[in-house]
Amino acid sequence: MKNNFKFLISSFAIMALFFMSGCEEDDDFTPATVTVNQVSVDSAYPGDPVSLTGTNFNTVQFIFIGDQQAPFQLSDNTITFNVPEGAKVGSNTITLAMPSNYRINLPFEVLLRPIPVIQQFDAFVPIGGDLVITGLSLNPEYDPTVTIDGIEASITSNTATEIVVTVPSGIPDDEFLELAISSIHGETMATTGFLARESVLANGQLEEGSGDDFTNWEKLNGADRMSAVTGEEAYGGGRSLMVMPASGNPWDNQFASDGVQLNFGEEYTLILWAKAIDEGAFMRFSISQYDGNGADYFYGEDKVLESSWQPYSWTFTVTNDLPSHRAVLDMGASSGAFMIDHIALVSGAIGVSGEQPELLANGSFEDGLTGWESLNGSHDVTTTESYCGTTSMTATGAGNNPWDTQIASDPMDLVEGTEYEISFWAKAAGPDGIFRLSMSQYDGNGSDFFYSPDLDIPEDWTYFSFIVEAGPVPSGVYRLLFDMGATTQTFFVDGVSVKEYAPPESIYTNGGFEDGLTGWETLNGAHDVSTTEYYSGSASMTATGTGGNPWDVQMASDPVALTVGQDYKISFWAKAAGPDGIFRISMSQYDGNGADFFYSPDLEIPEDWTYFSFIVTAQATASGDHRLLFDMGATTQTFFVDDVIVTEYDGCE
Repeated sequence: MKNNFKFLISSFAIMALFFMSGCEEDDDFTPATVTVNQVSVDSAYPGDPVSLTGTNFNTVQFIFIGDQQAPFQLSDNTITFNVPEGAKVGSNTITLAMPSNYRINLPFEVLLRPIPVIQQFDAFVPIGGDLVITGLSLNPEYDPTVTIDGIEASITSNTATEIVVTVPSGIPDDEFLELAISSIHGETMATTGFLARESVLANGQLEEGSGDDFTNWEKLNGADRMSAVTGEEAYGGGRSLMVMPASGNPWDNQFASDGVQLNFGEEYTLILWAKAIDEGAFMRFSISQYDGNGADYFYGEDKVLESSWQPYSWTFTVTNDLPSHRAVLDMGASSGAFMIDHIALVSGAIGVSGEQPELLANGSFEDGLTGWESLNGSHDVTTTESYCGTTSMTATGAGNNPWDTQIASDPMDLVEGTEYEISFWAKAAGPDGIFRLSMSQYDGNGSDFFYSPDLDIPEDWTYFSFIVEAGPVPSGVYRLLFDMGATTQTFFVDGVSVKEYAPPESIYTNGGFEDGLTGWETLNGAHDVSTTEYYSGSASMTATGTGGNPWDVQMASDPVALTVGQDYKISFWAKAAGPDGIFRISMSQYDGNGADFFYSPDLEIPEDWTYFSFIVTAQATASGDHRLLFDMGATTQTFFVDDVIVTEYDGCE
């Protein structure tokens, strides 16, 4: 309303100016001569003050800069006003309007305010490193200030077109941050993210090169489907890579960095920004020598790309002691076009775009028992059994107390009150194998805050997952323990992971039932939405069994075409209104002919919200569609289900 009021005042002033211009002059009226003796400045920025000195200013009714009215104050023989924010930049006119269409016009220039302009900067510089920013209006006399994540960075050198600052301590180094420059003339924010890590890749921002070629990068396959994009379409207005779909093998479109040296046994993360142009855009990352002999040792999972610029990452451990490693983008399987930019390979684990960094070192035991301590009994690594990579941890129980065969991770930095997902793969060498796991300080005083139930370990590799809220411990030190001593069975454990719990985006829609039962179909029985019981949000799905067949109360998701042979993680939260509640889930075509390829065991559903997860390999169906089903009819209990999520799983997350 305030802005409208100002506009009306300005409109009335202009109307008054035109009205005075159109009236006949009174022949008996002789206007007092207005003189301007001095103008304080002959040019100024919008908002800056201007002063006029002269005579007979008491007859001045309006002042304009061009067609923009400037409210003014009169004191004796001095008029002061500010250049209107909407004044046209460039040569202009100050107009003094008096009665009887009497005007005085003075030449004046409205200057373009030199707000800092960021043209380019290195997006990957570690804390304490020199960050070079090039741009315009960075003049030292404008008193520029650079901030990263709101923390001021000290300036080491400064010209009108370049500022060099030291990346400040106290900022996170595992997420993209905002970079800003402010001066006496205003503030500007970088349109691309900054990460306080050093990349080992050259020209990861793809600015160097000519035509459709990119310095330090090689198009191994599909060169005619890869081109340079510049201007507004590119990330941050720079230079990006456009990839047209091959709809074939992943390697049909392949873009590789120059070789770099990586440290054997260390973790690295490949990060890039991408934007889908069409639906069906996805890609993966692999690491290779690449010597043409297939010396590849890591293939990351496919990443489905969003329609806006987003960061994506893959974390891996260097398991091949090669003289050179190449970051390879495998982009040929995509059925949609997309763009990529700002590619970095950094040391350590970093999670972006909904991913969380791995908190546990050497969870796949590729580096022996580094990062683990055998507290009781004996533990070893084996190369004859593994789920991830080439090794797993193995131990044989003592047939006594669970803790008689016990191994603990090195301490992890967890945050009290924060939820974490603990996951691992395990198998037993024979039947009747049982172990448990716990989370502990471990200070030797039993300050544990989580114990799993006794876990029946099958003779085939099986996935286990738990959501745990970090409890208080006196020292703030947390360790993950495997208690494997209760039986005399031999166990194998691999792919152990601890990450902050952040539910990823699901392939199936409305898994939180916030939009009612949209995206789901009741096949048998009755289902509804509850707004009194839910794990997150404000709703859950609820159904009551009939005490008959499991499928007598059955709900199915809408069909989605999954990739045959791809692993998927199915997870959900569930609770029962009372005891002895059991249901199961399955994955199906569903074509009505029983084309199911996965059934969970009967799941005992507690009376508190409990997390369930399964890894399923998609199998071929006649129609190519897949549906997730909940079979809830075996008992007469009432159930609640929430946060159903199905995502791709790479086998060694």
